[in-house]
Amino acid sequence: MKNPTSTLARRLVLSLLAAAGFAAAGAHAMPRPFSPLDAGMLVNAAGERDIAIDEHTRYANVTNGETVTFKVGGQRFTYAFDAWNTVGSVDLSAIAPKDLMVPHVRVYIASNPLGQG
Repeated sequence: MKNPTSTLARRLVLSLLAAAGFAAAGAHAMPRPFSPLDAGMLVNAAGERDIAIDEHTRYANVTNGETVTFKVGGQRFTYAFDAWNTVGSVDLSAIAPKDLMVPHVRVYIASNPLGQG
């Protein structure tokens, strides 16, 4: 007859080893791909300020928590920045509406000095 205590101990050890294996596998998992929602969201409102983008623009600076209207080739869109701590910059094309062609512009997102991100 098997000892119930040793069977329980084996199950416990195997469970702990399996859990440790899953945790280790998760630590090496591929990072999640960038989503425009990681930086904020498109809004249907006026921005706090406007940024004009043309073919000579290479970058734009914004502050996390700020709502900005980008003017691109006679069109405009407004984006409310609410970026994750891991998002310090984003390509403008990643946050622009899909039907709007934008030049290659990097948007740098500064931390909000009021502690909003």
